[in-house]
Amino acid sequence: MSEPRPSSSPVPQKTTSRRYWIGGLILLGTMVFGVELEQKMFQPEPLPDIFGVWTEQEVAPYAADSFEVRPSGIFVDGRQVNTHYQWDGHVLEYTLGEQTYTYTFLADQLIRQRPAHYTSAFSRQALMLRHTL
Repeated sequence: MSEPRPSSSPVPQKTTSRRYWIGGLILLGTMVFGVELEQKMFQPEPLPDIFGVWTEQEVAPYAADSFEVRPSGIFVDGRQVNTHYQWDGHVLEYTLGEQTYTYTFLADQLIRQRPAHYTSAFSRQALMLRHTL
């Protein structure tokens, strides 16, 4: 006589359906997390703020160059000398007359590269805001 075969009961359809739903939700969650992570990883960092008055360092105060960067342009001695400048987060460049000025941003300072009579560093002055009543 042959032994009776153990009955293999099929997996109920509800259990299989639940497995597909759970697997689908896990896959969907992984995809959403991946898209969010990718956006954060490849999103460019905001450009450093360079607005303000920049004054040349390590020279006598009466001989120090200075200029101001505003959203509307470059100002020297309170006068607007240029309405267009290039700022890519690392290099600031503008033209004053026939001369092109180029600065590299390094450790919260602007280092003048051109005109190259000598290398000089510029630091931003702290803004003093006055309140009038």
